[in-house]
Amino acid sequence: MKLLYLLCFSLFISFGAAYSQSNPFQNNWEDSPVEGAFQMENYIVWGGSVIQGEDDLYYMFASRWPKHLGMSAWVTNSEIVLAVSDRPEGPFKFKQVVLQARGKAYWDGMMTHNPTIQYHDGKYVLFYIGINYDFEKPVDVSPSRELYEAAWNHKRIGVAVADSPTGPWKRMDQPILQPRPGKWDGAIISNPAPVVHEDGSVLLVYKSAPVPYPARNQNRKMTFGVAKAKHYWGPYERAGEDNQIELLPISSDVEDPYIWYDGNQYNMLAKCMNKEITGESGAGFLARSEDGLVWYTAEEPAAYGRTLTLSNGETQVFPKLERPQVLVQNGQPTHVYFAARNPEGNIFNMVRPLKRTVE
Repeated sequence: MKLLYLLCFSLFISFGAAYSQSNPFQNNWEDSPVEGAFQMENYIVWGGSVIQGEDDLYYMFASRWPKHLGMSAWVTNSEIVLAVSDRPEGPFKFKQVVLQARGKAYWDGMMTHNPTIQYHDGKYVLFYIGINYDFEKPVDVSPSRELYEAAWNHKRIGVAVADSPTGPWKRMDQPILQPRPGKWDGAIISNPAPVVHEDGSVLLVYKSAPVPYPARNQNRKMTFGVAKAKHYWGPYERAGEDNQIELLPISSDVEDPYIWYDGNQYNMLAKCMNKEITGESGAGFLARSEDGLVWYTAEEPAAYGRTLTLSNGETQVFPKLERPQVLVQNGQPTHVYFAARNPEGNIFNMVRPLKRTVE
């Protein structure tokens, strides 16, 4: 009984500490450049993870696919590319393809997507999702719904490593985890959110769903889980009780996590699919954790909404503002990059700078 009391008391103290801390994102945004940070004329650009290189330039790893194929072709035609800027706000200029399709013999041979870049001990470590499928890659028209679902079911996470942001990149021969049929993560392993620690070990949050297509059409809930590795090359093992994250005090339908470690605790910026956490559907929230397993939303969890003030003075409501990727400089978040669709229907990378605090 005494042990149970001490455990409950410890959880209460941890909850109180994480819950009561201020939210550095809430009402703390600078105006965003009208043109965003990175876009390409003939491509849909999705997401973007940024790191400052040893040459002081800023390198963005993003996904792209041909614009004429439409939004749904991300699952069949996406590839990861590199863009460069001398400023974190951009504009970023396309430099090269990083992880192209390498053929049906590989687990990630037909598509690469949703990159997140890390740096450790002279190495650039790129986490991403890849897909393989057994039909021909769409060229002229968007994939049919049947082909879309067949490809989606094969989403997995991998790691690629290079000495420079421009490569060459060494990819893993296999994905880091496989789905577990009948479990909460029975459909896919997707959307990596890693922290690579100083010793090379990794805490990884990922997204999954309980069932693949076609059953997914009746059960679309998505949640997060946790995996760990002693080194970023793996092996990766699920952590915690059934390794599923239940956000406290409100757990809901969520996606697109990004996490970082500030020296004391883990921080998560993620999107809620409904209004339950933030009060606005499709908006973002902040959560924190001491161990990466138990996560508490902030006392005021709303971190960002879909209404942006632009550099030309206009205010716009973006239909989509997804895949938040945080640039942390000197231990503090300074910019967040989003996969964005503006009111005109253009899809590109949008950057939202945070106001600088004077110490």
